[in-house]
Amino acid sequence: MSDNHFDVLIIGGGPAGYVAALWSAQRGAKTALVEKKYLGGTCLNVGCIPSKALIHCVEMLDMAKEGKRFGITFGDPAVDMDKVRGYKDRVVKQLVSGVEGLLKGRSVEVFRGTGIVTGPNAVRVVSEDADVALSADKIVVCSGSLPFYLPICDYGDPRIMTSDNAVSLPGPPASLAVIGGGAIGLEFAFIYSGFGTKVTVIEMLPRILPTEDPEASEVLAKSLTRRGVKLCPASKVQEIGDTPSGKRVVFEREGTEEAVEAEMVLVAVGRRAATDEMGLEEAGVVMDRGRIQVNAELQTSVPSIYAAGDCLRGIGLAHLASHEGIAAVDNALGREGHVCLDCVPSGIYTVPEVGSVGLREHEATEKGIAVTIGKFPFSALGKATVLNEREGFVKLVADAATGRMLGGTIVGPKATELVAEVALAVQHQLTITDIAETIHGHPTLNEAVGEAAHAGLGMPIHFMG
Repeated sequence: MSDNHFDVLIIGGGPAGYVAALWSAQRGAKTALVEKKYLGGTCLNVGCIPSKALIHCVEMLDMAKEGKRFGITFGDPAVDMDKVRGYKDRVVKQLVSGVEGLLKGRSVEVFRGTGIVTGPNAVRVVSEDADVALSADKIVVCSGSLPFYLPICDYGDPRIMTSDNAVSLPGPPASLAVIGGGAIGLEFAFIYSGFGTKVTVIEMLPRILPTEDPEASEVLAKSLTRRGVKLCPASKVQEIGDTPSGKRVVFEREGTEEAVEAEMVLVAVGRRAATDEMGLEEAGVVMDRGRIQVNAELQTSVPSIYAAGDCLRGIGLAHLASHEGIAAVDNALGREGHVCLDCVPSGIYTVPEVGSVGLREHEATEKGIAVTIGKFPFSALGKATVLNEREGFVKLVADAATGRMLGGTIVGPKATELVAEVALAVQHQLTITDIAETIHGHPTLNEAVGEAAHAGLGMPIHFMG
């Protein structure tokens, strides 16, 4: 057998691909990983990790400014943007190096270049230096996603950014127009406004965070507005033009044409599957508008080819991609791999944070499901009061007939961490009573989840309702 033949060959080194490679190697398979740009993918290099590092810097700045409230006095805090960028870059480098070390330690052979599928069991790796033919019993495509481009934008213009280069934090600019009021757009609105940029967010749908609970959207909208962010929901961008000092974004809102001028524009209107020029259709893989189609086992129309992560749907959740990578490898190796798409947590890392999983209340209502709602405000929680982070709430959604947990939304301090308990309950079909009967430590933010469960059972303890 050729040295270039593998049991499992994975294309793409992001959260789906590198995790799939590590899992495959741990299963004892001879494993190869093909990556054309950087290990860790969008998440580690220009997405989740660097943006959260910048958010942490903004939070530190906020804490310094608010020290007087707690009896701690600083001088006026100053921001050194070179050092902020340096911190962000060090975090990225450390984590990417960690991935490289794990792959090497598990004997995963890494090929640098563009992976092109040339047959059911064949991949060509093309780079500036080489053109290598590889073969494998099973192929797992984990090619990730790219920012969705608006056709009216000139992406060669340095004054127009996507999420991929916004983490470089140029400036920051005096003013910024963000097109898109979803998770990515709002996180960058929080980051840039925190560093002093005048930010305007333009969202086509009637409210920001349109996929989340409306009450969570309302809490976050109020918080961002207090921070000086101007929100323009129900606004459809018509054109982007030039001004002597930047860009002019023209949009229509309630039948009226409006415009905002800004030094720079960030386009954050979603992501699309990165499957261009990979030879997938030529190899017989069924596609839908660039997205790879798979069955419940993450297997494509070609039995030896599997796929996982954003190349399936482009929604950009690294943790889902990783779990799919694991499941795809297990199925490729004849084991039983499974991912529950009804229990995928999502998070928005603004202040306050938003975390959700499963069905939101409005989604359950739209499906005609009778639900029990348990809700508890952070304003009534001891630990939130200690932290002076009393904004937001925990909302649990349970089946009214059985009490089984269907989902939940948390908006408030550490919401993206707290939602893990709700995810566990949904995944394992626990009831709202199971949560209420679980002892939650005191004083903790996690108590709010237990309190919400008691409220859902009609027995609130620290809140009158």
